[in-house]
Amino acid sequence: MDNQTIKILIVDDIPANISLLTEMLELKNYQVLAAGDGARAIKIAGHIKPDLILLDIMMPGMNGFETCQVLKSEEETRHIPVVFISAKAEMEDILMGFSVGGADYINKPFHEEEVYARIKSLIDIQQLNKQLMASEARLTKLLQENQEQAERLDKIVSHIGDGILQVDARGDIGFVNPAVSELFDYTLEELETMNFLQLLAEPFAGEYQKYLSGNSAVALIDESDSSEERQLVSIIGRRKSGFEFPIDFSFMTSPSQKQHYLIVIHDISVHKDKEEKLRTLSYVDPLTNLANRRRFDEFFLKEWLRSQRNQKPLAFIMIDIDNFKLFNDTYGHKQGDDCLKDIADSISSVIKRPGDMVARLGGEEFSVVLPDTTLDGVIKIAEQIRQSVSAMDIPHYSSELGIVTVSLGIATTACAQCNNVDQLYQKADLALYQAKLAGKNQYMVFDELI
Repeated sequence: MDNQTIKILIVDDIPANISLLTEMLELKNYQVLAAGDGARAIKIAGHIKPDLILLDIMMPGMNGFETCQVLKSEEETRHIPVVFISAKAEMEDILMGFSVGGADYINKPFHEEEVYARIKSLIDIQQLNKQLMASEARLTKLLQENQEQAERLDKIVSHIGDGILQVDARGDIGFVNPAVSELFDYTLEELETMNFLQLLAEPFAGEYQKYLSGNSAVALIDESDSSEERQLVSIIGRRKSGFEFPIDFSFMTSPSQKQHYLIVIHDISVHKDKEEKLRTLSYVDPLTNLANRRRFDEFFLKEWLRSQRNQKPLAFIMIDIDNFKLFNDTYGHKQGDDCLKDIADSISSVIKRPGDMVARLGGEEFSVVLPDTTLDGVIKIAEQIRQSVSAMDIPHYSSELGIVTVSLGIATTACAQCNNVDQLYQKADLALYQAKLAGKNQYMVFDELI
């Protein structure tokens, strides 16, 4: 350290002693301050804060021992090393100097090299003490900041809606936040004794069990990815009651602990419910609440493929309201909509099996898909539908019978010309056309001779 930055305070009531010490110290480039009595020394030390004080013992008023006691009692000066310089060499005086807080004791007359050596040693120690105090202050501040950050993080983790877990290599839970307890209906105490696999439904629990045991053929997380980004998947969780619900599940290696994992769980039940409601709405005809054309197309193709795979019959009925344009022209579109809803209810009342489907294809056209139904069975259903509609006696004075009626076309997979789902649809449509030509208010089965 450069001596020019070191400040030394000399305290002596004899000016000649001050001059002698000042000359010695300035030869070594120390900054020198002086005080002629204890009170003045205390004031200067509190203001300037020198790096070292050379203090005479025998002074009028406040002696050196008393001055040192005051310096050591003040927070601002207690860390400044004090060296007593005195002609009093009795052991009692030396011990008194150390007892009041002195760092060293030099006898007069002194030798220059001894003074330099003792000063340098004490200055070095003082600088090390300053560095240590600065380091302690920084460490204290850092610990305080970390504690504050940990408290903030703890509040965030405790109040966040997503479940957060830390598990070991076996999957045993080491930490959970309160959200996990709320999601799965276990107490925090119960969770801390559990394995996280107990929170998953099958087959997901089994897959993660295989992963933890090293036997999984599927990479559930990418451990080669140094960024430790989440691997987010949608799986099924299981509550304490056994109730299963959809969750977004993020499983990642812990950045701070090897062979430990962090898990974040987000309940997506509400999201899935909304998705399902939107999906349902997209499949429903808003006027009649029957399946719409989109839903019909999907269901019809699925049942066709099932019938071919299982070698089971599939029957299909096309239905059209007779003279419906005249009905609208006569009674108006409001009455026309009411008529469509009544027809839909009438058809639905005949179809009893949950695996069958009634759909509105558009306008005044309806359809019925009947899996695993023979020709005899579909003919009975078609006739029941025709009778059910006629029995409602909905007035239609522009029609020959004076009431609303329907015509129906039937086709089944027994037809040799029905080699695909489109052909089955077309044959039922042709049969419907034949029913219209034959006078309406009746059903027709596709005749391969048409």
